[in-house]
Amino acid sequence: MNMTKNRMNLRQLVAFFNSKNLTASANYFQGCAKDSVTVDGLIELDFVKRHVGEGQLWREIQTNVTTYIGCTA
Repeated sequence: MNMTKNRMNLRQLVAFFNSKNLTASANYFQGCAKDSVTVDGLIELDFVKRHVGEGQLWREIQTNVTTYIGCTA
């Protein structure tokens, strides 16, 4: 069954956290590279949002990390 999801570029997400000196977050999301929430280097947007919340950090992530709308899993 194919499901469409919104996904983010994992490499860019990790680089973003590193640029903000949020090494623990960068390492956490890098560790998700082989999890079911990541496909072909793209991580589920909702998964990231659940972990960072909806504040200023989330808005900065949305501005700096490429999002792909309607990716198929």
